[in-house]
Amino acid sequence: MKLITVEEHYDTDANIKQFNQYSEVKNNNPRQDQLKPDLVDFSNKIAYMDKNGIDMQVISDAGNSPQVLPDKYAVDGAHAQNETLAENISRYPDRFAGLATLPANVPDKAAQELEYAVTKLGMKGGIISGSVGGQFLDDPKFEPIFAMADKLGTTLYLHPGVITNDQKAMLYDSKAYSALGSTMMAGAMWGWHMEQGIQMMRLITAGVFEKYPHFKIASGHWGEFIPMFLERIDGFSPIITDLPLKFSDYYKRQVYLSPSGMFTAPQMQLVLTEMGAEHVMWSEDFPYVQDGSLTREFLEQADITDNQREAIAHGTAEKLFNL
Repeated sequence: MKLITVEEHYDTDANIKQFNQYSEVKNNNPRQDQLKPDLVDFSNKIAYMDKNGIDMQVISDAGNSPQVLPDKYAVDGAHAQNETLAENISRYPDRFAGLATLPANVPDKAAQELEYAVTKLGMKGGIISGSVGGQFLDDPKFEPIFAMADKLGTTLYLHPGVITNDQKAMLYDSKAYSALGSTMMAGAMWGWHMEQGIQMMRLITAGVFEKYPHFKIASGHWGEFIPMFLERIDGFSPIITDLPLKFSDYYKRQVYLSPSGMFTAPQMQLVLTEMGAEHVMWSEDFPYVQDGSLTREFLEQADITDNQREAIAHGTAEKLFNL
């Protein structure tokens, strides 16, 4: 079975240095330094893939993205990330495809970088991590990014990002558990995913999908809570919007999901029931999640049809990212 995983990550020495020097947002992963070799060195990635039966990774920056740098560094930083990623992919063209880092805090420049990366570097779309300077992407200022993605007919990966300190203090800090506990609860344990579900709900409700029907969105972690609430959202949406389609119609038309290493049968069955295998892909979230042989074995042994298995393993990703 050919296996493509689509939410796998990289970084560069130059970006790590710049991020540590200039970013006001600090990465909340306590293992970030330990993971650096697997982020930066693509030969490490190949060795891991060979060992665990992964044929291709769709690679993107996340977390420490130049997106969170001050504006004067974000544009050049994102461009440098994309050039370096393209150079690495050129060494292993059959094993990697890439998503462009976008300086989303400068939307006009982000749109230009997306066009350049897709048309000149061969990237398969772009990635935006979380809210941008505390703003969600339904703000009209971000429209150039979606207009360009729609023009190109390409895919934007909406990845979680580090939430603001004010949000963290209000929602997750507590005297009942440690500071590390609140950091993890605000991040990979819960908060990232809830915020990214809100991001998706706002985009569709604001009419972005209605205005731009030709771009696609990839969403990890089984859809960041949205699939289990589709019917609930549909029930209330007519009260707040006059869009011609239901929320779930837009979602099922333009959104593609993957597990991001959350290999759990109940969630998989829910997503397949709501979306169909033609909107489901596979992902591990390497190197932040390293499930090893389970990445392949879970899918091989899942209680699904062979046609579903082939679509999830590689077919959906091949169509979505034009692989």
